[in-house]
Amino acid sequence: MLNDLFLNGAIVIATISVGNQILINKEVSPYSPFKIKLFFSSMSGILGILLMINSIYIMPGVILDFRNIAILLSATYCGFLASIITALYIATFRLFYNGLTYSSYVGALVALFIGIACGFVINQDIKDRLKWIYMSLCILLIPSMAFVLLINNKLLLSKTIAAYLISMSVVSLLVYHYVEYINFSKFTYRKYKLDSSIDHRTGLNNVRQFDNELNKITNELTDNSIITLLFIDIDHFKKVNDIYGHQNGDKVLEDLSRILLSTSKVSDIISRNGGEEFSVLMTDCPLDKVYEVAERIRIAVQEHKFILLNGESINITVSIGVAIYPFTVNDIQEIVQKADSALYEAKRTGRNKVVISSL
Repeated sequence: MLNDLFLNGAIVIATISVGNQILINKEVSPYSPFKIKLFFSSMSGILGILLMINSIYIMPGVILDFRNIAILLSATYCGFLASIITALYIATFRLFYNGLTYSSYVGALVALFIGIACGFVINQDIKDRLKWIYMSLCILLIPSMAFVLLINNKLLLSKTIAAYLISMSVVSLLVYHYVEYINFSKFTYRKYKLDSSIDHRTGLNNVRQFDNELNKITNELTDNSIITLLFIDIDHFKKVNDIYGHQNGDKVLEDLSRILLSTSKVSDIISRNGGEEFSVLMTDCPLDKVYEVAERIRIAVQEHKFILLNGESINITVSIGVAIYPFTVNDIQEIVQKADSALYEAKRTGRNKVVISSL
């Protein structure tokens, strides 16, 4: 019995863990795309089948399995439809596993009733913990009623129901806590992944993500590609920090990031590359529009009133260096160096201007 319990626990944990790894970057919920729900419910159905095959010998005449946990999981993550699909997997397998018998028909109907019941519960506007409790009651009570139809011996019936209620309650509790652990691990992973690519001050891409995006663009170059890189640097930003303090300097950075977002296209890749230096990477800007875009950004910053924490407003300006592949730089690998050199030239020749690099 203990070996069977250990095997079933390993099957449940392995299936949940593998599913989590496969879908770790996907949003798994009742609002997920149908293909995600179909995959998850199918995987849950296979879990239910594996649990049926590896049933547990409790005592003479009492053999149980935890197939209905699979329906509970499917409903929890993907809602009503997934619950029904998983139930259909289990019901179909139950019908043909040991032949078409009275008990197989009852077992199939039990799976379908549980699928409907769990799907109904998951749609209710109550706390997640209560949903799990109510669904657990469904997988406890519906099979118990089926046992009454299948077992005529009262002593055997009472032993079977008691064993099922106790074992399934324990398994449901353990699976609930493991799912909570998996969800927390997934949340932590996504948070760290986001933190590794996003600048915490501005919410823009950080320099690491900028490099990733540039490498991706480099690997996907075609003969028709036009790649434009704008390097943007705040003029005399050190004075802002020295005169108004670093907290106000941070606020200026945050406001500038919003200006860059509002003056750029959704497809543009906007990053904070470090300190007061930002970048805009464009993959679909026509050559004759590049200067116009850079000037629009420069003018928007120049005309913006930056409100400090004490309510005072200040003006700042930016210098912008531009490099355009393949027109001002032949090798895409040199686009950063070219944009940086153009930015330095803008700084050197008076600031608050746009300079486009030359071959």
